[in-house]
Amino acid sequence: MLRALGVTAFDERVYRALLRWPDTTAADLASIVDYDVRRIGGALSRLAGLGLARPTEEDRYAPNDPDPALEALVHRREAELHAARTAAVELAADFRIGRLRADPAQLVEVVTGRDEIYRRTMELYQGATREIMAFERPPYAVPSDFDELAAELPLLERGVVLRIVYSAEALAARDKFDTVSTLTRHGERARTLPDLPQKLMIVDGRAARVSLASDEYATESVAIIRPSGLLDALIALFEAYWERAHPIGEGRTPPGLTEDETKVLALLGAGFKDEAIARHLRTSMRTTGRRIVRIMELLGSSTRFQAGAQAARRGWL
Repeated sequence: MLRALGVTAFDERVYRALLRWPDTTAADLASIVDYDVRRIGGALSRLAGLGLARPTEEDRYAPNDPDPALEALVHRREAELHAARTAAVELAADFRIGRLRADPAQLVEVVTGRDEIYRRTMELYQGATREIMAFERPPYAVPSDFDELAAELPLLERGVVLRIVYSAEALAARDKFDTVSTLTRHGERARTLPDLPQKLMIVDGRAARVSLASDEYATESVAIIRPSGLLDALIALFEAYWERAHPIGEGRTPPGLTEDETKVLALLGAGFKDEAIARHLRTSMRTTGRRIVRIMELLGSSTRFQAGAQAARRGWL
């Protein structure tokens, strides 16, 4: 039971006997647990070294209070594990440097073909344990029956942090904004920018998938980047764009707006044009324009820019 703290099964048996018969000698304990007295003496010395027992007068030993003694052992083992983790990180860094010198090509793997790209992407995606950072923009290499909610919700449920920056074009796709809104309610941290430089996904800071083209051929070939200076640069690129991006679904419910007007405000904040808002909400341009005017009046703004600034200031976006 105490093996994880460095106490062997035999030493634990001696310790339990000492707790029941305190202030006793090795010879006395030998008769109790039926083991050689020299072996008992060795166990008592080890227990004393671990802070679980202490020698008293006339070759006797007394047990220390298990609560503070074992708590101290737990803290000591935690410190040792922390040091081991630090050493593991340093060793991994040395390994990567050595691998880079021996064969730099191993740090960048080129994957081609839509099916293979999708398979490798999902391997990375579903294997995340801490965080996924991504730029999302068309075109896509996912199957027509791909269910984004079914793929992402299990990650959020197990505590994986998802930070996604969407391009305005990505959010303009049919039902996409509603899907993203649902995901943000379940914990996704979503932001948007008018445009993004490329498609990118970084998993746990250990691997990145980046498109090798930024046009319609973006789904034809990608690179898998392993820990390296290049991966560090991609992480820095994501963080720079993340700071500039506009949050989606993080504002409080605007008072005085209807449900439809709230959606219009969110779409405006995401960079949608009037035509895209009307198409997304399946309303006429006239209805969309009327809702935008009412939002501007409620915010006391004469321009859309002022309205956006006011909405952000009030925490509506």
